[in-house]
Amino acid sequence: MTNKEAESRRKILDSARELYIEFGLRKTSMDDVAKRTGIGRATLYRRYSDKDQLFQAVIFREVKRDLASIEKRIRGIENHLDGLMEAFTMAVLSIHGNSLLSRLLVTEPEQILPFLTSNFDKIMSFSTQFLGVQIAVAQKQGHIRELHANTTAEMILRLIQSLMLSPGGLIDPADEGSVRRFAEGWIHPLLAP
Repeated sequence: MTNKEAESRRKILDSARELYIEFGLRKTSMDDVAKRTGIGRATLYRRYSDKDQLFQAVIFREVKRDLASIEKRIRGIENHLDGLMEAFTMAVLSIHGNSLLSRLLVTEPEQILPFLTSNFDKIMSFSTQFLGVQIAVAQKQGHIRELHANTTAEMILRLIQSLMLSPGGLIDPADEGSVRRFAEGWIHPLLAP
């Protein structure tokens, strides 16, 4: 992908995200995205064949950005188990504070819930691979006990998914202290060597 193509893609995804937050997924058309971006419909349809593909691209970019931010933050943490606790906390807070997901979960749950549940496999697969590598490295350094790395990664991701979809309860996904206490009290003991 050339720099020009990457910049065009970024503008399209930025425009779509803004419109989804402003008007919702249902009320945002491909025409709206093309107009906001300043491109023709044909150009938009060459890059994204339909509204679902565009929405998935927006969500997938959100996930990639969050993972990059988390990776940057934990890079300096020497103990990988501590880094994983930090990553879990950051992921929960980031997802819970995501304005796009928050808006759609409240106003259009029928549009977003399938993507976050029955169609969650793409995000789960990508995120499991990312986290599985981190866990495997931590195991080699003796910071996490020997467990199947990808299964452990999936368990952690399913906890994050649960906190995203069901925010009520004793664990407040909007409160950093609450999330940290949960991670330290429940996840840390499961993984500690």
